[in-house]
Amino acid sequence: MTFRKILLGYDFSEPANRALLFAAELATKLEAELHVVHVHVDIYDGRGEPASGVPWASQDQTERYMRFLHSELHNSARGIVHELADKLTYHVVRGDPVKRILALAEELGADLICLGSTGKGAVERVLLGSVAQLLLRTSKVPVLSVH
Repeated sequence: MTFRKILLGYDFSEPANRALLFAAELATKLEAELHVVHVHVDIYDGRGEPASGVPWASQDQTERYMRFLHSELHNSARGIVHELADKLTYHVVRGDPVKRILALAEELGADLICLGSTGKGAVERVLLGSVAQLLLRTSKVPVLSVH
């Protein structure tokens, strides 16, 4: 199997940092494209009326925040993979992490999804779920979980 496009799910955590370093080294060795995605989870999805008294962000504030996240994503990568960071492609999207990562992988034609895993115990996985676990079970392309 040849990997030409790698999609890395990145959440600014230490496991994600390790996964970024690993994926960057792998992409370099394989001469593959590396796409880095951060999924911003929406608390309010814009449907219906938000709860009374809750200061939901305006569209303009949300757009500024998404641009800020894009910049932070690039800055974080620069701190980990240095000059290679400028060769990566960055995506910041909103929604459910599993659905958005799978959709972007399909859209890009990714051959591999890579992400960091916290190594939670069985009880925590059952109670909280795990993006890595759900991707492993539902992805049509291989998923590499870096611990």
